Amino acid sequence: MLEETKEYYRQRAAQYSDWANRTGNYEGGSEPDESWFSEARTVIEALEAARLDGDVLEVACGTGIWTDVLVKNANSVTALDSSQEMIERSKARLKANPKVRFVLADFYGWLPDMAYDAVTFSFWISHVPSWKLDEFASKVSKCLKPEGRVFFVDQRREAMKYETLDRPGGEVATRTLDDGRQFKVVKHFYSSEEIGECFMRSGIRVRVMNTPTHFFYASGQKLPEALPSSAQDDHRR
Repeated sequence: MLEETKEYYRQRAAQYSDWANRTGNYEGGSEPDESWFSEARTVIEALEAARLDGDVLEVACGTGIWTDVLVKNANSVTALDSSQEMIERSKARLKANPKVRFVLADFYGWLPDMAYDAVTFSFWISHVPSWKLDEFASKVSKCLKPEGRVFFVDQRREAMKYETLDRPGGEVATRTLDDGRQFKVVKHFYSSEEIGECFMRSGIRVRVMNTPTHFFYASGQKLPEALPSSAQDDHRR
């Protein structure tokens, strides 16, 4: 399923929407309503306000919409994606910005060659299956320097109604390309509580905020030391 999810985004790269400039095709076929674009601007502004500086790792950089924001404050951005097609689109947007280093790799199997001041990912955590969520959060933590920061964005659980899930409450969705080909992709709508508890288990405290209808965004920081189990229990309560 993970491989099919990656292949879907490889094949979709050429028709992927550039919603920052309101061009291209959207998943589901029709352009979202105005509230979607307004709230997308809100999460972009939240990323800008976070001012992630130093050396930043961007997981699943996609077409570079978020990378374009990151280079305003970062000293360097390592933009990682498993799709060469997505990386090429990002390179075209970033116009050979010397701050950006592109890496073609699957995050799960990738070995970082440095520690980062911040890790960020957008519309990605919903593609992490439940059985890999703790592994994912643990690797994010290992990529961070002590007190390093995280910032990420995804869809609220309410967006589940727009997906064609294999079963109600499941984490597999069917996506269709313009040419009619269909793919099964991982799509899990995590609750704020699931996200907070998962990252806390890996020593990262996050705060999750919602836009009115469509998205959530989370910001947080790696704790200076591993969080004692008693403190984790206090957090859960």
